[in-house]
Amino acid sequence: MSRHTFSCFLFFCIASMASLAQVIAPPAAQRLVIHSNVLNEDREIWVRMPIAAQGKKERYPALYITDAGGNINEIGSTIDFLADNNSIPPLIVVGIANTDRIRDLTPSHADVKHSDGTVDAMPTSGGGDKFLDFIQTELIPEIEKRYATHPYRILAGHSLGGLFTIHAMINRPALFNAYIATSPSLWWDDFHTLHQAQEFFAKQKEFKKSLFFSLASEGGDMSEGFEQLQKTLNANRPKEFLVESARYMEETHGSTELVGHYGGLHAIFAGWKRSRDEKTDEKIGGLEAIDQHYRKLSERFGFKVSAEKEINSFGYNQLGSKKIDEALAAFRRNVELYPESANVYDSLADGLEAADKPDLALQSVEKAVEVATQSGDPLLPDFKKHLERLVAERKSAGKKEQ
Repeated sequence: MSRHTFSCFLFFCIASMASLAQVIAPPAAQRLVIHSNVLNEDREIWVRMPIAAQGKKERYPALYITDAGGNINEIGSTIDFLADNNSIPPLIVVGIANTDRIRDLTPSHADVKHSDGTVDAMPTSGGGDKFLDFIQTELIPEIEKRYATHPYRILAGHSLGGLFTIHAMINRPALFNAYIATSPSLWWDDFHTLHQAQEFFAKQKEFKKSLFFSLASEGGDMSEGFEQLQKTLNANRPKEFLVESARYMEETHGSTELVGHYGGLHAIFAGWKRSRDEKTDEKIGGLEAIDQHYRKLSERFGFKVSAEKEINSFGYNQLGSKKIDEALAAFRRNVELYPESANVYDSLADGLEAADKPDLALQSVEKAVEVATQSGDPLLPDFKKHLERLVAERKSAGKKEQ
């Protein structure tokens, strides 16, 4: 990104403006229709790529969410916001639209009994395991064939979808790495899934997964199921099982999904950001600390975590402090690690300008334009403007010498 003034303030202002330009036009979700032999029907799937994927050839973890509809844009925008602030990685969203919600999201067959003695018949209920078969044997393979995914999957569900999420966690633990269950309907079938969870966690010694579950201002059986799950996990939490829960008393059953998704993503990726000094609010350490931090993240999540944005930010911070050599070291490190990114060459050009090396800076911006053109990078217009300025300055300098 072109910058002539290297203060930290200006860097973050320009970065925010570039981010805003992309958020105004979020990527549209792609509609897929997959025929399921397991369910004997066509299933509508919506796939939303993260904003960060524009112009880049990288792999991303995938978040699968039930009840696909408006929640695709909601959680997708939340992901983009948090990823832009480097709080989580960019994620692909895979939304599963409903055909028979009661059938797919309930783990056991039951009718709904009310306190007044009336009963609502649910004749198709209890298809949760078959729905899991569809996800495991048909949906996930199709998504991973079509899209560049990392081997890290998150399952998110609300209400009956939250119930299904807990069911999937304890019955197919190898299928997902992390879970977000907002207002899970654990009351279903006399707390059938809750009792299964209690038995499951009483036997587990180690469970390398992450779970976030939440509830709004809901009472009765909804609150009872939530509190009993909290007690179960407080009493029998396996080693390496990361659990966080939250109660949003200002929210309703319908509105809690938004804050639950935000809280859940934060919880799953806790520690994603580097530590800061409490007194100065500056991030601790230099390039070596960045390398170590991202190496640990890669080990924890099981995929190579990109440090490009962090290294780039560090480089501009060094420019702002007039530490030109340190800035150039950071920018060159990014070029070495991420040669397919156009921005690393543009940033290096800024460092070379600051080092009074205009010819090398010009070459670096030319490379940025070349890479951005090939990849369809949305920042290509910025790189071209940077190149035009350097060419104009070179011509002006040549005239002065004459």
